[in-house]
Amino acid sequence: MARRHLEGDGQRARIGIVVPSVNTVMEPWAQKVAPDGVSIFAARMFIPPATTPETFIEMDRNEGKAAIRQLSSVFPDAIAYGCTASSIVQGLAYDAHLRAEIEHEHRTPSTTAAHAILTAAKALGVSTVSIVSPYTKEVDDAEHRYFSDAGLTVVGGACLGITDGFALAEPSPDTLFDLGMRGFDPRADGLIMTCLNTRSHTVIDRLEQKLGKPVITSTQATLWHALRLAGIDDRIEGYGRLLDG
Repeated sequence: MARRHLEGDGQRARIGIVVPSVNTVMEPWAQKVAPDGVSIFAARMFIPPATTPETFIEMDRNEGKAAIRQLSSVFPDAIAYGCTASSIVQGLAYDAHLRAEIEHEHRTPSTTAAHAILTAAKALGVSTVSIVSPYTKEVDDAEHRYFSDAGLTVVGGACLGITDGFALAEPSPDTLFDLGMRGFDPRADGLIMTCLNTRSHTVIDRLEQKLGKPVITSTQATLWHALRLAGIDDRIEGYGRLLDG
């Protein structure tokens, strides 16, 4: 897709992010911290409240393509599919197909939250990880399998067992910090904290200082990778080594 230049907002890059309809975290945070000259545009996919594999798959099948098509009309420089769980419950092949489909149909570089996390881990030299999430045990177990299948060694983890998609945004920074500390195994060389509707970015610096290891979150990694795909490599301070590097 040919880039159409605009003066003012978005003159350096326009980033499109697709999020589940219950997400209240990713869009306002990304808009707040995006570098000057970069605009963030979001499209929503309706999802029922329950955080089950079935609801994530239903959302993808019924809403995903329409949301991506909406974003394509602003001629974005990158599109990020912002739902970690939809990739992890459907597997690596599904994730690769989704990214290829976006790039083929809309001629736009693309990433997903799960792929952004893997790309971030490679960039930071992280291969053995602990994984924590706000998800149910069922989705959390699928997540561990996904990242193991992708080549990471998973040691340790913890989850909050939240069953309502809107409520994924409720845990406080202190709760998320405690979750990270509880789930981290000293053998790991990095911590992954998933879900784009969880305020994980609020505790990245705090956890990195305490653990002495990189912390990768769905929110931080998705924004980082989308910016890099759009050719933006500005440092963003306050959200860990990945964005500050």
